[in-house]
This record gives sequence, structure tokens and C-alpha cells, in this order.
Amino acid sequence: MRNLNYLFLIAITIFSFSCSSEDEGPKLVEKNVTIEVELEGNYTDYLVTFSVHSMLSGTSTFVTPVLDQPNELNWTQVIEQGNTYTLSFEPEVPTISATSSAPIHSLGFVFNAVHLGGETDVSFQPLSAEVRILANGSVFKEFSYEAVAPGETSVPLAEEISIE
Repeated sequence: MRNLNYLFLIAITIFSFSCSSEDEGPKLVEKNVTIEVELEGNYTDYLVTFSVHSMLSGTSTFVTPVLDQPNELNWTQVIEQGNTYTLSFEPEVPTISATSSAPIHSLGFVFNAVHLGGETDVSFQPLSAEVRILANGSVFKEFSYEAVAPGETSVPLAEEISIE
């Protein structure tokens, strides 16, 4: 009987340690997120594609991005089942901005620019962009993009971000 009590005590101890809260994953941090893109150079000579995807809250709830700038445009392609919102346009203003419609914990985006062709002279400046991810109004991450020379194959900036 003494051995049985001893084994019972060991079993309870092992069970209590195996159910501790240390095994739980970290809590997801969710914040209101804005993606800002500032264009420089001869950006009007480019076709720009900006896509926001995988904007998630909770365990797997899709959140819709709201296109703030350019405010006269709408998303050019929306795939709601894939949580993908794309804007392809020839920019007239140097700012693109999209905001999460609810707090999120992760997102993905793609930014790309392709030169439209035509002649360039010595004063031509290729498009460059600064992409900032703001979480609750504060800069969380920053990325730089440089367009390739006219006639070359473009290389997109593609990022997956977890909000901390």
C-alpha cells in the first residue's frame, strides 16, 4: 500500500507539472496597423503594384485593409477568399497608405514598380520607395525599395510581418 501511495504521489506531481502554463504559446499581440509607402524619383514613369495579404486577427480571422491614399482610387483587384487586396496604377501622388480595419497580429505585403518604357535622359531618377509599417501609430518596421533600370526585370519587395 505504501508503494501505491508513493506511485500515486509521483503521478500527481508529474501531471501537475505537465499542465503548467509555461507550455502555453505566447499571446498574440494585436494592434491597428498602417502601411505607408513614400515614392521618390520619376515615379510617374512607372506602373506600381501594391498588394496587402494575410492581414489576420485572432486565430485565423481575415481583416480587410482600407485604402487611405490615393483616396480617389479603390483596390483594383480583391480576392476576399484569399484575403488579398491589390492596387495597380500609375501614381500621380507620392503616397500610398492602407490601414487595417481592425487590430491585427500579422500581415503580408508586396510592392513592385515596372518602368513604362519610353526615353529617359540624364536627369531621370529611378523610382525609390520607403515602406513603413506603423503599429498603433508608431513605426514598427521600415523597408527600402529601389526600382531596377528601365528594361530590366523588376524585383518585388515582399514581406511577412508579425506584430509584437
